[in-house]
Order: sequence, then C-alpha cells, then structure tokens
Amino acid sequence: MPNVIVKESHLTFGGVAYFRGHAEEVEIGSIGEKRTPLTKQNYLEVKDKIPIARINVAKTTVVEIDFTKTSKSAFNTAVSAIIKGVPVKFSGDATFDKLKSGELKLVKFSVLNNDMKKAANDSPQKLKDLIEWGNDARIAHQVFIVMEASLANKFDNNVTVDLSAGTKGIDAKVGGSGGASGTTTVHLSEGTCFAYLLLKIDWDAKLKKNRTRIVDLDDDQWGLG
Repeated sequence: MPNVIVKESHLTFGGVAYFRGHAEEVEIGSIGEKRTPLTKQNYLEVKDKIPIARINVAKTTVVEIDFTKTSKSAFNTAVSAIIKGVPVKFSGDATFDKLKSGELKLVKFSVLNNDMKKAANDSPQKLKDLIEWGNDARIAHQVFIVMEASLANKFDNNVTVDLSAGTKGIDAKVGGSGGASGTTTVHLSEGTCFAYLLLKIDWDAKLKKNRTRIVDLDDDQWGLG
C-alpha cells in the first residue's frame, strides 16, 4: 500500500515528516546546524560528517509513493538516482514519471539512534564541533535514496546493509561478505539524498561549556521549528 507523500519542502512517511531542503548536500552521518529561515525551507546546514567507519551498518527498505496525493510539482529539481550502482542525474519530471511507472523506487536507509549516539561519542573532534554549535546542532541518521527498481528490490524488507567509505561518498553493501558472489554495492555519493531525518541532541550538561558526551538522541522532524 502506498505510504509516502512527497511535497516540495518535505516528505511524509509513517506519520513522520522528513526534510527535503538542501537534501543533495546530506549523507548518512552528516552533521551541522539546523536552519529555519522565515521564507524558505528548513534544512540542515552541513558542516562535516561522522566517519562512516564509526557507523558501520544501516537498515533499508523500499517505500511506495502515494501518487494520488503527490504531484509532479513536488519534483522541481534534478534528482540523482542510483542506476547500476552509481548515481545518474534525472530532471524532476523524469524522476516523477519513472517513479510513478515503477522504473525507479524510493529506498529508506536508517541508522538506529543509539548506534548513531555511539558513533558520535566515539568521534572526539566531531563531538567537540557538535558541542560548539550549541542547541542547533543536528545529525542526519535517515535518508531516502532513489534507485532503479531491480536494484532497489535488493534493499527491501528491512535488510541490514554494511556501510564503508567509498572514493566519493559512502558504499552500501547488501548480501554476503567480503567479495562473495551475491553481494550488491551502491555508491551513495553527495547529491543522491532525496529526503532526510535529523536527530536533536540531549547532552550530559545544560551549559555548553560543561558538555562532554551525548546521552540521548531524539528524532527532529520537518516543521517542528
């Protein structure tokens, strides 16, 4: 059953509103400051990212867009879809048409909040930066990626995906281990994110100068200010 509604500024899935502003700059583990301009989309101002080696794994599944509630106008920018494992750029109209026909599909990548908390706490320089950015500091832990259908199906049904550093971004591998046959790897380079969710940080101290570690991470949705 279709369960995703796409708008120009955000995407809704399972009752959660995901950001689309500056999505092309976001990757799993991106960190920075959340911006809420009065006349533009809310977005993450990306400043750095947590080393993907600290994160290691994500869960993925294919989601379906409800085209009775999603219009072509929501696809007003070019989208980089993963074709044969690498990004290929399509116009917004072409992306909409190919998603509607089923030629392309939307895949959700998700890192557990506690896994991202450990990754951040184990990255001293990134943790220092997050503390310095104060209450606007955010971490991206869920992203939506557009893929060709035959490839997307390998990432369906909440499978575990191994994440590693690629030459121009993140390599995501599903199935098998090492160089075993049956594995599939896609390259999630900058520009491939379609929508994303942020994490707001709970620190071990109220005052910035006394903070040393993250004690909890909470989902921060589009539209919450």
